[in-house]
Formats: sequence, C-alpha cells, structure tokens
Amino acid sequence: MRRALRWFRNAIAAVVVLLLIAAATVYALSERVIRRTYDEPLVTISIPTDSASIAEGGRIALIHGCRGCHARDMSGQVWEDDAWFGRQNAPSLPDAAQRYSDEELVRIIRRGVRPDGRSVWSMTSEMFAPLTDADVGKIIAYVRSVPPTAGLPHLFAPGPVARWEMVRGEYRPAAEVVWETDSVTAAGYYPSGEEPNALGAYLARTSCPECHNLMLQGYPGDTPDLGMLAAYTPEQFAHFFATGEALGGRELPLMSLMARNRFSNFTDEEEAALYAYLVDRAEALQAGR
Repeated sequence: MRRALRWFRNAIAAVVVLLLIAAATVYALSERVIRRTYDEPLVTISIPTDSASIAEGGRIALIHGCRGCHARDMSGQVWEDDAWFGRQNAPSLPDAAQRYSDEELVRIIRRGVRPDGRSVWSMTSEMFAPLTDADVGKIIAYVRSVPPTAGLPHLFAPGPVARWEMVRGEYRPAAEVVWETDSVTAAGYYPSGEEPNALGAYLARTSCPECHNLMLQGYPGDTPDLGMLAAYTPEQFAHFFATGEALGGRELPLMSLMARNRFSNFTDEEEAALYAYLVDRAEALQAGR
C-alpha cells in the first residue's frame, strides 16, 4: 500500500514537473516571438496642415477602422481582457502622436513596427500597408489635431492561450503578416494605377480584409466571400451601407454595425467604385477568370 502511494506521489510530482517545464518552454519561445525586431525603414511623407485635409483624415480614419479599435475619440479602449488569452489595449492615438515622429507613425500604420523595432499585435497593418501617402498623411494630420487626453496606454500582456498560439504560429505579429501579404499586392491580385476598378479595389483592399481575409474570400463558418454582394442592386447596396439593413431586412452580426458606423461614411463615388469592383470580381470568379 505504501509503495503504491509513494509511486502515485512520484507520478504526480513528475507530471507537475513536466507541466512546469512545458509552461516555461512555451513562455520562453513566445517571448522570443514578442521580442523579435524587424528591419523596416522609416519613410518620410508629407503631412498636411489645412483644415480640409484634417477633416478628411478623420473620415478616412473612421472608414478604415482606426476610430473603431481605438474608440471614436481616439482615446483608446480595452481590446482584450481575458484570463486565458491575456490583456491588451488599443492605446490612445493622440497620446502616441505626442511621443512618436511622423515617420514612426507611418511605419506603425503600414508595417506594424513600433519605434523599438518590435511588432504590434492584433493590428491589421496588412490591411493598411497599401494606403497611399496622401491618405496616411491625412490620418496622421487628424490624429495630431486631436488634443491628448487621459486615454489608455499601450498594454500587451498575453496569457497562456495567446502564448501557446504564438508558439504554434496561429497568433502572429502584425509585421510578419504584412510581409506575407506584400506578395499579394505585388502579384497584381488587386487592380491598381489606371486599371479599371482601381479605386474600388483600393477601398476593398484597405477596408475589408480584417473580416473577409486578404483575398476577400471570407472565413468558412464565419464570414462570406464578398462575391455575395453581387446579389445586391446598386440601390440595395447603398441602402445597406447607409442603414446596415441587408437584403430581406436582415440585421447581420457585426457587418450591419460596421456598415452604419464606418462604411456609411464612404462618398457616393467611393461607394459606387467599391460596388463596381466587387461585382466585377464576383463575375470574374464565376467565369473562372
């Protein structure tokens, strides 16, 4: 009996030791991922100072989600607060603008790299990488125009689940995702320059991938391929963006809210261009082009 109890205690102790070793290993490997630095150059762009550009920067920041993740007034908000996944803030952007140079802000937005060379997390920089100098400049001008507040500071405290997903490569630093998605842009998947539907493609590329993936194909069981919007007439599409009411008077999870809060701020020209691109893309896919 004593021998059995002693064996049981030893077995439990061995399991505990193995779990501690595993936890320490996961922590060490995830720390290597978190502390990794990225060689991304600082780029200088023109930052406008006129009131019209600043106001336009506020609209662009709203459309592309800056004023969603970081709160409408940019003061920041808690992005994650979970015992297992961890705690994370989308910090106050006006406060950050006081500490960072224009070049550092450009690099964070487009490349997901902080001033210390480390990556940001949970920010969709891969979606913002193709933003034009003009649009990024207006966003920065707007952020700098907002008076600093007692907003939330930067906070990234990953929990055990987040660290495990880092080790498995399922939860990845934004800077690495940007590198991967650069190839999609370079390959010409999206029309650009003087090509037909270039404006609509630009708006889709910089507004939709956070929910529908970079190829706009959606995530199975979660979000649809955006080709489904070809079922809308231009008038129905405009109504959906203005009110969040989908075909059949439906309220869609998250998307209806996104339409009302963000996409209703598209200009008529932008809305028409986005619709034309999505319909053309759907027809091309259906025809196997």
